[in-house]
Amino acid sequence: MGKGTSFINRILDSRFFKEAMVQGEAMVAKDKLGLLRLIKTALQKVSEMAEKSNLTVVKLLNHYIILFSQLIKAYVQGTYRKLPTIALVKMAAVIVYFISPFDFIPDVLPLIGFTDDLALVLWVGKSIKAELDEFEKQL
Repeated sequence: MGKGTSFINRILDSRFFKEAMVQGEAMVAKDKLGLLRLIKTALQKVSEMAEKSNLTVVKLLNHYIILFSQLIKAYVQGTYRKLPTIALVKMAAVIVYFISPFDFIPDVLPLIGFTDDLALVLWVGKSIKAELDEFEKQL
């Protein structure tokens, strides 16, 4: 990785995110129940974080993790299908990454530990903005 590599590209190129993408893709392809368990775990983690902190970072993570979880749940239940598979895989991968204690910047580091998680959440949010906006209209 060169000096000019952006923070998000370093995260995307990390083995941690690559493993999360593999897991997310596998769940989307053949483990819908696993997807539901994944979002349940993510919602528990983000809820615990929100109880402990009022930081903007936590609020933003909370918003997106809840939104991604609602969208994945609606997709699994068949109530919302206007979603390209790659968007679903990205959301699942980011959630896998989010709940993992082992990632590019370990979550145990106070404050800074969620920087990589937030960067990924915002990256996915931006890359599937149209899909998220369309889904939010139906909420």
